[in-house]
Amino acid sequence: MDQRTLVVSCVEYYSHLKNIPSNKVFVSFEHAKFIDMILDTQKMAPEMGPDFYIGMIDGLTYLESDSASEEYSHYEERTALITEVVAMLQKKHKMNDLEACHMYYHSRTAESVSEEKTGWYKKSPKEIYDLIEAE
Repeated sequence: MDQRTLVVSCVEYYSHLKNIPSNKVFVSFEHAKFIDMILDTQKMAPEMGPDFYIGMIDGLTYLESDSASEEYSHYEERTALITEVVAMLQKKHKMNDLEACHMYYHSRTAESVSEEKTGWYKKSPKEIYDLIEAE
């Protein structure tokens, strides 16, 4: 799994579990150095998937699911969308995976995609990409 897919998958899945907008999860993961931990661990165990990394974070944060209200239940759709958008940003701006994730999750557009009530997770990757580029 490439770094981009791994980071986005972990952020979006955690967003679902904790019922928190994914742009806020990404910022929190940055500050707590979880992204560095995930990427460093991937070098030692490249065969592991997002469930393994969420388990690591769980051990550090005592993760319990808060998603009874199902406000962020479309995390799989967001993950697929965001992974494509990040790839487009990466290619256009000649960034590495983490830089492109940073650009995406710190955008105003990411905030709207993170809030499921907007329905923006249903937009095409090109539409989301264009909105970020217009910021």
